[in-house]
Amino acid sequence: MAVWDFRQLQQNLDTKSFPNVALLFGDESYLISEALKLIRSRVVEEISSDFNYDNFFADADSTSKVRDTAEMLPMMAARRLVIYRDVDKLKEKNWEQLYDIIDNPIDTTCFVLVANKVDKRKKYYKACLKMGQIIELKKPYENQVPAWIDYIAYNHQLSLTRPAIDLLHQLVGNQLAELNSEMAKLKQFVGDKKEVNDQDVLKVVSRVRIDSIFDLTEAIGKKDRAKALTYLANLLDHGQNELAALSLILRHLRIIGSLQQGIKQGLRGAKLCAEVGVPSFFLQKYLQQCEKWNSQQISQAVKVLHETDKAIKSSPVSSHIWLENFILKACQ
Repeated sequence: MAVWDFRQLQQNLDTKSFPNVALLFGDESYLISEALKLIRSRVVEEISSDFNYDNFFADADSTSKVRDTAEMLPMMAARRLVIYRDVDKLKEKNWEQLYDIIDNPIDTTCFVLVANKVDKRKKYYKACLKMGQIIELKKPYENQVPAWIDYIAYNHQLSLTRPAIDLLHQLVGNQLAELNSEMAKLKQFVGDKKEVNDQDVLKVVSRVRIDSIFDLTEAIGKKDRAKALTYLANLLDHGQNELAALSLILRHLRIIGSLQQGIKQGLRGAKLCAEVGVPSFFLQKYLQQCEKWNSQQISQAVKVLHETDKAIKSSPVSSHIWLENFILKACQ
């Protein structure tokens, strides 16, 4: 069975019954949460959810307890939903107790296994792929983030103007959980008002965060090594996730590259902003930074950023060192 992403999950939930076994994985907590909400809304009838919905965690609940619950008949409903989280923490001996209900799905139970990451070589993955549905929830690519901001805004009964979307993207990057958190603040700030503009975003997002992010990306754009290192330290001291910082730097460099391409195509002013997705009040600073970079330097910096991303994920304890090394290489 083909692996689904979030969009395919939505489409299949709208057109057909959800499979009896599913393995859902990814490191974006917001996507995991949204996917589980969707599955629950389609599988469990609200009137009987107290009896037919169970939520377990691998480090707290035994596989035998989960299996016994999955084998129970639903009460006053067609199916029950059993969710088992953090299954990447299970040992193979624990999985052995679950293969009966994975290899022989129970018609009256929807059994959803949730993991941060999976090993596709393992028996459990192959069993779920053969008998159930795999759902992989990746962090969105940069060009997908505006649509996600729209989606999150809709869930908060808000509508963001395009400049507001671009600004929020600029400040938060592709971290959906953080975007959702900022959207909740915006909802509280605007009250009954539905439309959110860029000025609302500037008033709500932390001033420290705004200044630190703009200072860091501008210093890198100007190739000012000393300031970039100082602003990076300040950003991390205020709780910014290293991978999120990496994402913001990557987006900044890509904007510089896109602006250079747009200028070559003869675009100027508002048309250039619209093409690249940059708020107009940032344009002049970006254009000044464009003069510091050529296409080869941007490509090399992006390559080093990807290497830094891999290094941080494999050695998170040294993550700030990897980011500092990137700045030392890029700002020459």
